[in-house]
Amino acid sequence: MKLVLDMGNTRLKWGLADEGSPDHVQLQRLGVLDYGRESLASWAEECQSYPLEDICFASVVDAEREQAVLSALPGHFGPRRLRVSQSIAGLENAYATPETLGVDRWAAAIGAWSLLGGPCLVISAGTATTVDLIQVHRSGGIYRGGLILPGVSLMLEALHKGTARLPQAVGSYRAAPDVADNTLDAMTSGALEATCGAIERMAQRLDEQAPWVITGGDAPRLASVLGSRAKVIDGLVLEGLARV
Repeated sequence: MKLVLDMGNTRLKWGLADEGSPDHVQLQRLGVLDYGRESLASWAEECQSYPLEDICFASVVDAEREQAVLSALPGHFGPRRLRVSQSIAGLENAYATPETLGVDRWAAAIGAWSLLGGPCLVISAGTATTVDLIQVHRSGGIYRGGLILPGVSLMLEALHKGTARLPQAVGSYRAAPDVADNTLDAMTSGALEATCGAIERMAQRLDEQAPWVITGGDAPRLASVLGSRAKVIDGLVLEGLARV
């Protein structure tokens, strides 16, 4: 059994995967927790009860937070760090500067390719929102890169902190033909439509039938605006980690 860890900016996501072939992986997403000492200690105690044979992780956090997680893990074998590579699991990496590619984007792309096996749009909606493109190339997939923009909450925070009078927005989305007629709703609607507009423009590079998969904390909110073409897949980074 493999323990897979997605060390994100605000939360630690984890799951258990069987040790079958990469084509027949069953992933159980079991939890999300913060990086507090008590949370990590309770989680580490639970991990002791699983018959672990491997640990694989992707991390975008600072060294101190990363070490706090790793030091809490069972110590009888070392965890493996996923690194951005030229190719893996049938997916070729065409990013021009792979040394700058976030490992969470790469892991989510691996997960999407493993699940779908065809062209798709991979959207990760967290602290930042990334919109990445996978196309088919020769006998496999090719990761092309895409867009990085502030997450919805970060957009709203920037408006509040960067202006004198705009509030900390907790407004409602006002879908067409409705129009936001107050400041809170205008800010929230603006952040959501700006994000969805970027996604829709990126999707113009794909066939109209190609699916969009979306993961992350803001995935349900964005999917409700994008409509039926966007499919929410929880733990897409974990799906990728389970297959490497």
